[in-house]
Amino acid sequence: MKNLEEIIFMNNGLNSCLPVDIGRLKNVTVFNVSFNELVGPLPVSVCETGLVLVEQFNVAHNRLSGKILVSICQLPKLENFTYSYNFFTGEPPMCLRLPVSNERRNCLLGRPAQRSSKQCAVFLSRPPVDCGSFKCGRSVSHSPPCLYLELCLK
Repeated sequence: MKNLEEIIFMNNGLNSCLPVDIGRLKNVTVFNVSFNELVGPLPVSVCETGLVLVEQFNVAHNRLSGKILVSICQLPKLENFTYSYNFFTGEPPMCLRLPVSNERRNCLLGRPAQRSSKQCAVFLSRPPVDCGSFKCGRSVSHSPPCLYLELCLK
């Protein structure tokens, strides 16, 4: 996958967690998985081991949750980080300094244009998603999550 530069899986009905293996995509400059049903947190591997060349990172319109890692917003080439219409509960101030970011309709306290407190409470009252297991949470179909990117791309 040395030559893979763009991953665009918009509106594909993906309904699992993002695989940890996305951290192996060192040459990707565009990563867009918006308008799916992805759940769980963003994998730490996004920023710790891979996607160091990513310029456009779009995970909007899913059911992702948890806190945004500061290291995501510190990716050296990142210009546009779109994570609106999810259920994120924390965002580092560093993300607000990006040239383009969109955090609307999450569960970020004190930020404008967020989901209602009722929507957030209902969603966050569910058990946390365990992306390491084949039972990826109540909100996911009975299909096991795709844990290895090579298999997902076939």
